[in-house]
Amino acid sequence: MCQPFEQFCDQVCSVIRLPLAKRLAREELTAHLEDHAAALEEQGIEPEVAARRAVEAMGDPYQIGHELDRCHSPLVPGLTALFTVLGVMLILVSTVASGLHQTGLFAHTSLLPPSCTLPSQPDETLVISGSASGSGTVGGYTITAHDAALIRTPDYPNHPQLELQVSLSVSHWQLWLDNLELYEVPYTWIDSTGATGEAYCFTWSTSPLATGGYLAIADPTPGAQWFTVTLGKPGDQIILRIDLEEEVPLS
Repeated sequence: MCQPFEQFCDQVCSVIRLPLAKRLAREELTAHLEDHAAALEEQGIEPEVAARRAVEAMGDPYQIGHELDRCHSPLVPGLTALFTVLGVMLILVSTVASGLHQTGLFAHTSLLPPSCTLPSQPDETLVISGSASGSGTVGGYTITAHDAALIRTPDYPNHPQLELQVSLSVSHWQLWLDNLELYEVPYTWIDSTGATGEAYCFTWSTSPLATGGYLAIADPTPGAQWFTVTLGKPGDQIILRIDLEEEVPLS
């Protein structure tokens, strides 16, 4: 690990109390910094300058550390057994009640929604196939990337001609939680050319324990072939990786 990255991670971890959370934070932050710096270097920026800019783009390390510490309080392991017992009791009671009255889980034909296929709309066409990887938890919900593809959309006014789409699934096992509204999660991306921007997301289908949807990047940069997408807010984020089989062509 280069010195700016190590110093930044040390500052973040200095305010995190849970050892496991420190290790996970260091791994995730390092991967994000390395990807960002690599993209800048491909633009001809010196490695030292690229590393410094990548660190600066992350923001205040102590603020990130405090956010992570709040998400991973050291009190949690000590309360695990108690909440496990209470959770099992709640599940048993709610399951029996739902079965008797045909409500809740028993009001649905399926617990898991079908996955979103790409292209997401019947009037869109596939331009370049790709792949997507990455999974993690944001706000108590597990978000997983499945497939990716570059899509040509219909020629509507004020509509992107090319769109990068990624199939997502969101799941949770807390019966008291509502489904995650995918459009409410912040999405930012950086590609292999060094360009950055924001993505948007749509819900495809829902069930009691899961949501299916897709993430889209409008008018991706010509010449880009891989993208990293950061989901969530500082301290509660995951990073997805998107790779296309070919570079994005000119629109």
